[in-house]
Amino acid sequence: MLLAYRCALASPQITATAVETSEFPTWADRHGVMAVPAIVVDERPRWTGSVPEDVFVDRLLAAVRETGTAVSD
Repeated sequence: MLLAYRCALASPQITATAVETSEFPTWADRHGVMAVPAIVVDERPRWTGSVPEDVFVDRLLAAVRETGTAVSD
């Protein structure tokens, strides 16, 4: 989660939110979260589990490219 927050601090195009799924099961169900940590991009679950920083960034960029969302430096 800290890496997601760091990405959000680095870019105004990224927001990061931590959700305690046991306290908000409706949110978890709506976003298809079955395990934690879970990464949701543009309201779609993308992956679960902890990954190294470079993998996280690669997956985040791939998810953004897939959605067609513009990314600027």
